[in-house]
Amino acid sequence: MPILGLKSPGPSSPSHFSLESLIRPNILALQPYRCARDDYSAGVLLDANENAIGPALPPAKLDSIAGQTLSLLSEAEIASLNRYPSPTHDDLKRSIAKFRGVPNEEWVFLGVGSDEVIDMLYRVLCVPGKDRVMTCPPTYGMYKVTANVNDVGVLEVPLTTEGGRFQLDEKAMNEAFKANPDLKMLFICSPGNPTGTIIPLDAIKRVLENPLFRGVVVVDEAYIDFSPEGSSAANLVNDYANVCVTQTLSKSFGLAAIR
Repeated sequence: MPILGLKSPGPSSPSHFSLESLIRPNILALQPYRCARDDYSAGVLLDANENAIGPALPPAKLDSIAGQTLSLLSEAEIASLNRYPSPTHDDLKRSIAKFRGVPNEEWVFLGVGSDEVIDMLYRVLCVPGKDRVMTCPPTYGMYKVTANVNDVGVLEVPLTTEGGRFQLDEKAMNEAFKANPDLKMLFICSPGNPTGTIIPLDAIKRVLENPLFRGVVVVDEAYIDFSPEGSSAANLVNDYANVCVTQTLSKSFGLAAIR
């Protein structure tokens, strides 16, 4: 069954990977929600039940906190507050796509912080009480917390620690892949939290091309902008169908409240 609502096909590499076979059947069968906002961005959209005459009160009549907040906006921005914003945020996604070197806005997904994106990956791919994922501790604790919330098992294959390397133990991972062929996801944190080490792109590519692992590799790059140029795995999504790269505006951009 094809993925409904997908406008353009992604990369076909590696040959052993099939995203459709990983997605929960009930999720794969979902019909994408559509509203008038998908086809129109101007005019009076009666289906949205918006207040057509604008905000109920001018800033001067609002309490001090709301007034101070609205004072930061232009008159045009205030006048538009009665309208629902774009559900797809295509302009923002196009800017991110250009900045990170991916083809277009269809390759970008926005979430309320990386934690929401991680949770949604669990909800889309993992059947509660059945599926498992792999993590490589020491690593970001939310992978396991979110797994527990979604009733998903976690298989831990620790990083190698000799000399403070904190790198993937590829030999141990291969053994785990053989013993657990149905793993749905592998989380790789690079730069690592709390290790601070970068996982080389060649190591990530070896996992992506490894026929023993048929799940999705999630590369968490919350701290990637503090790394040397060329460290990011973002460009890998252009060539590999089995990789998802998560980034955030809350670290290097200092925009935690933008969510």
